[in-house]
Amino acid sequence: MTKLDSFKRNRCISALIKLGFTEKSSRRGNHDKFVPPAHYLANRQHNQPPFIMVPRSRVLHCQDEIVKELRSLGGDELIRKFEEGL
Repeated sequence: MTKLDSFKRNRCISALIKLGFTEKSSRRGNHDKFVPPAHYLANRQHNQPPFIMVPRSRVLHCQDEIVKELRSLGGDELIRKFEEGL
């Protein structure tokens, strides 16, 4: 089991902030939105939203989806940096 398989919410948010993501949650809901730096937004697919959502629940069950979104934004290099930040 690697760090990418079982990270917690606080560690995820900390790693995203270290990578330059900013929180842009505008409503009270079940998720927080984190917007990547502009150089990562240039790589996103046409159907991919310009943010990554992190659930507010204490137990994080969507590590796979977060990693998938990060990979589509910045490839394996971004995943490596994210894992170092965990």
